[in-house]
Amino acid sequence: MNKANTSIAKHSLEEAADWLIRQQEAPLTNEEKAQLKQWQDASQENTHAWQLAQRLMGHVDRLPKDVAAAVLNRPEDEGRRIAIGKLALLLAAGPTLWGGYKAIEVQQWTADYRTAKGEFQKITLPDGSMVKLNTATAFDMTFNTRSRLLSLREGEIEIHTGQVDPQQFGPFLIQTQEGTLTALGRRLTVRQCDGFTQLAAIEGQVQATPKLAQNNEVITIKSGHQAQMSNLGLLSSQLISPATTAWLNQMLAAHDMPLKQFAEEVSRYRKGYLRVSPEIQNLLVSGAFPTSNTDTIINMLTHTYPIKAKHHLGGYWVTLEPT
Repeated sequence: MNKANTSIAKHSLEEAADWLIRQQEAPLTNEEKAQLKQWQDASQENTHAWQLAQRLMGHVDRLPKDVAAAVLNRPEDEGRRIAIGKLALLLAAGPTLWGGYKAIEVQQWTADYRTAKGEFQKITLPDGSMVKLNTATAFDMTFNTRSRLLSLREGEIEIHTGQVDPQQFGPFLIQTQEGTLTALGRRLTVRQCDGFTQLAAIEGQVQATPKLAQNNEVITIKSGHQAQMSNLGLLSSQLISPATTAWLNQMLAAHDMPLKQFAEEVSRYRKGYLRVSPEIQNLLVSGAFPTSNTDTIINMLTHTYPIKAKHHLGGYWVTLEPT
C-alpha cells in the first residue's frame, strides 16, 4: 500500500468510490454535483480521496477486467458494497499499484509470438508452416526432431502445416490448457476458450488427447468437423460452422446469437469495456461484422436493432441500451 495514502480515512476512500460509481451510472444532476462539491470541501481527506478517484479513471485500461468492471459497470444492489470495497482498496494503494498491473500484463505476454487486442498477424515457422494469429493471441514454439510443438497460451490460431522431412522434424502438436492436439492434415484452427479448447479440422483429421482423459484416450476429429474439448474429454462435435472460421477473413459471424454473448465476442477485438443492459441481453443478433473496426459494429447494431449506444470516457466505456 502507498504510505502516502494510509493517512486517508477508510470512510473517505469508500465515499469517493461510491461517488465514482454513481458518476459512471448516469450524469450527475445539478443537485448531486452540489452534494459532491460539498462532500469534497468537508475535509482534506475527502478532497485527496476524490483526486485519487479522478486519477484512477485515467488508468482504467491498465486494470484487470474484474476491477475495471467495478469502476465502469453498474453493480447490482447486492454487489455494490463489494465494488466499493475494491475501489477503496485501489484508491488506498495509489498509482504505483495501478501501473503495476501493466507490468503484470507484460509478463503474461512474454510469448514467442503474440498479437495485441484488435491485431491480426500471419507468420511463417521454421518448418515452412504458416500460422495466422487472431486478436489477443499468444503462443510459444518448440521445434526439434521429436516434435513441432506450439503451446497456445490464449487466443486463436490457424495452422497450415508444412510438408517436412520426418528425419528433421517430428509430428505437429498444439498444446492447450485442456490437452494436446496432433495435426494429421494440412489445415486446422484452435481457440483457447475459458475452460475448453475449440478446434476445427478444415483439411485433414486432428487427434485430440484431453489432459485428464482415462487411459490417455485419443479422440479423432474428422476433416470438415469442429469440436470442443475439456480436460476430461470431448464436449461436442459437429460440421464446421461459418462462425468458427469467419475470423480468418477478419469478420465476426453471428446467427441468432444473444446480444450479451455477441458483445463478449466483440470485446475480444475492442480496447475498452462494452456493456449490455439486462433488458436486451437476450436480443438475438445475426449478420457478418468487420472485426477490424468495432465502432462500425456498434453503429451497425444501432442502425439494425432497437439499440442505442451510450459512450463514456472518450469511447472507452460503451453501454448498449434499448431505444
